[in-house]
Amino acid sequence: MTCPKMLASCLAVALVAMVATGQAQAQLHLWDFNAGSELADSAGSLDLNTAPGEGGVTTDDNGTPEDTTDDTIVMGTAGDISYEPGFKGIGQAYRPYYVDPSMSSTAGAGLTGSGFASPTQFTMEAIVKADAKNTASAVNYIFQTRPGSDRGYYLIQDETGLIGRDSVGGLGTIIGQNFGDVGLAQEYDSDGTWIYIAAVVDFSPDATADVDIYSAILDPDGAPPTPTLAVSGKMYATANPDTLSGNAGIFGIGNFAIDRDSDTIAEASQEWFQGAIDYVAVYDGLLGEEQLAANLAARYVPEPSSLALFGILGCLLGLVRRRN
Repeated sequence: MTCPKMLASCLAVALVAMVATGQAQAQLHLWDFNAGSELADSAGSLDLNTAPGEGGVTTDDNGTPEDTTDDTIVMGTAGDISYEPGFKGIGQAYRPYYVDPSMSSTAGAGLTGSGFASPTQFTMEAIVKADAKNTASAVNYIFQTRPGSDRGYYLIQDETGLIGRDSVGGLGTIIGQNFGDVGLAQEYDSDGTWIYIAAVVDFSPDATADVDIYSAILDPDGAPPTPTLAVSGKMYATANPDTLSGNAGIFGIGNFAIDRDSDTIAEASQEWFQGAIDYVAVYDGLLGEEQLAANLAARYVPEPSSLALFGILGCLLGLVRRRN
């Protein structure tokens, strides 16, 4: 390989490495569910808890519906939460648990945390593997917080208002005072659909949240797409001042978080996302299309190890020696 070609190759690898390790943006939080640190916030300090649901599903084990005394009540446990290969087989994805989504939206288990405060301007992105939404609950949650009167349902799963004839679900946001005001960004028509979604949220206007939502259907075997601006400049009505920006509270990833003891710990959850979540990341500031596309492209390559980075540096140093 000639020096110019080798230099271009090394620089390309170095660029991907920088993006993949989060050096290109101010990343506040990253939950990526890696093996051995499934509950860790690898970019911040908001580690997660396991949080079972409070409901149960009654089953008639021996075919005697007239006799309920011998029925079994099945509830979700922390051990029911599972992990599976992540997008493109890289890392792990987290799968919340339903005992039976057709019977109960409160019987299952998921992950929650404490102390999340929405910045005045921020971006939240995720890659998920979405299944059909068929629960009785109005929405299921990818990321949710509500420290005050305003809803911070920044990434949700819904099945109402779908346009596509074959759509089995959609992803979007609900923010502020009106639960029915859904910004639906990306529909999908089959189980196991990999989707990238990003909500770019600006609370600086008075009594409103100005939101752009980007999304893309992902092909694990194809090239990384450029996320599409699916919802542009959606204005959500909030309290004045809003009760989200700067106010810390409990949060749910893959579910709605519940704090029954008022001790700032979300010990329970419900209304779980139907599918698996590869990661959720939060960035300080309003990211644009190019930055989001770079973030997504970085997810198409394994995160470089220290050894790989040393190899990149060695490649560049070798070129310097050759030119001398």
